Amino acid sequence: MSKLAVIDLGTNVINVLVGEIDREKYTVLYEEKIIRAMAQEPLDSTHISLEEQKNIVNTMVTIRKKLDAEGVRFMVAKATSLLRDASNAAEVIKAICSETDIRVEIISGIDEAMLIYQGVASSFGLTDRDGLIVDIGGGSVECIIFDHLQSLWAGSFKLGIRRVAAQFPYNAPITPLQVALLEDYYRTALAPLFVETKLYRPSQLVGSSGAFRTLLMLYKSYYGASAIETNSSIKRVSAEQFFKIYEIIRTTPVDIWQKQLAIEPVFLKLIPLSAVLIKVIIKACHLKEIIISDNALRTGLFIQEWNRLKQKNLFSGA
Repeated sequence: MSKLAVIDLGTNVINVLVGEIDREKYTVLYEEKIIRAMAQEPLDSTHISLEEQKNIVNTMVTIRKKLDAEGVRFMVAKATSLLRDASNAAEVIKAICSETDIRVEIISGIDEAMLIYQGVASSFGLTDRDGLIVDIGGGSVECIIFDHLQSLWAGSFKLGIRRVAAQFPYNAPITPLQVALLEDYYRTALAPLFVETKLYRPSQLVGSSGAFRTLLMLYKSYYGASAIETNSSIKRVSAEQFFKIYEIIRTTPVDIWQKQLAIEPVFLKLIPLSAVLIKVIIKACHLKEIIISDNALRTGLFIQEWNRLKQKNLFSGA
């Protein structure tokens, strides 16, 4: 079998998924999240600073060395909102290629959404009810409405948490006025989504990003894990359970969580913004539960590349 690695170059995190492939099947060997130091800075500019560019290139050099040492034959890298919106994206991509020989491709928000859908759909059988997938990134938020057969609608919104944090300074804990301002902003920005949810009426929210997993960890920390329905890749949280932990997030200083949870401080600092966004979506769409999936864009990208290699007969086992 050959080894395939896919690299999802996101705004906050670079995700790497490595697996073995042949014509009949694939096996995921491991997934790794690499949190870049500059992810702590607000996303308030469409120009990537020289310092952040060096950070990205150095991280990609480290990734390339590790993959080479592991005998990875095929590599594919995609970039999302950070480079999609950067005026000097071509310069950053050129620097990455020069140092690593990895050619990074920038994908559109809709392409990103469809890869997220493919990754989530691979992790569990989509139900006979319509659902809504939400992926909250640092630069953008992708939303996909689906039924048990296919995606029905997809949208990408410039509501990534680093981007919002740059526009809405907030206290710890966040104040009621700050929450109200955020809610108004989110409702306005997400108006196209809410038009579609009135048409399709999804009943479940599927969360596929780290913000949802952080919410789950916070809930378990305060209430224990026994009330959460889980299996290897799916966790279910009722809307009632979400609102319980939402109130704790809204009223608790971040430094208290830092003493309880092994989560990067930058993600804990941003979680109030994610929680308000999720609250707005749940209420506007009248959703009853959240399904938290471990699979996301990187999984969809891996499946897409595996299928492409099969079509071209490029790896052993062909």
